[in-house]
Amino acid sequence: MFSHAYVFFDVDDTLVEWKIDWADAFVQVAREAGINASVEQATKVLRGAFDGFYNECIAKHAGAGDVREFWMDYDGQLLAALGVARDLREHTARLIELLSAPQAIALFPEVLQVLRDLRERGARLGIVTGRPAAGPDLERLGIRDCFDFVLDAFTAGSSKSAGHMFFTAAQAAAAAGRTAWHVGDSYSDDVQGAQAAGIRPVLVDRRAAHPDADCLRITDLRPLPEVILDRLSHSERNRTAKENRR
Repeated sequence: MFSHAYVFFDVDDTLVEWKIDWADAFVQVAREAGINASVEQATKVLRGAFDGFYNECIAKHAGAGDVREFWMDYDGQLLAALGVARDLREHTARLIELLSAPQAIALFPEVLQVLRDLRERGARLGIVTGRPAAGPDLERLGIRDCFDFVLDAFTAGSSKSAGHMFFTAAQAAAAAGRTAWHVGDSYSDDVQGAQAAGIRPVLVDRRAAHPDADCLRITDLRPLPEVILDRLSHSERNRTAKENRR
């Protein structure tokens, strides 16, 4: 049955766990720059940025494909919003150093086994992420070869919230003759984006923030293969029943 499935994954907070808190990192660098910022202030700035100029920065830097310059621009604007003005590029480089350190991210414990299980049972796997470029970290974490399809923001020319990433993924699944699924942690970006493109969503709700979500919901990736298999089997039973009634 998995030979009929194309399963796309978000990256951050779905496959990858951040070991360093972004707000804490911004506060640390702001304080190194002499600005007494709080975690609450940094969190507010980060939330506003993702809803605001993140997509503008993607559009600005996607053509050149320079990931570091993207983060220098984007993170620099965030530090400036916290009040950092003097030696802004130097402090932005310091922030990037903190957030790109090898120990900053890790795979969630169940990821490798779940990806292997899906592939061994015939599923194709893909990535749909708002990251500017997904490849380097996927390579470093040892999972790049698990995926037949990787679509990030630089490749798409826009962030995930713009929506058309999911239509591109849906077209890839259709071209392969497979049913598309998308697995992610954000209800607004992952679930609603997938639904708009006709992709079946699975919400990874690790913090139990969406107990009433109107979609398939799991608290980690371990049950994912059986959840998909159950739905595929259900669809196949329905299709067979309809054919038998003809």
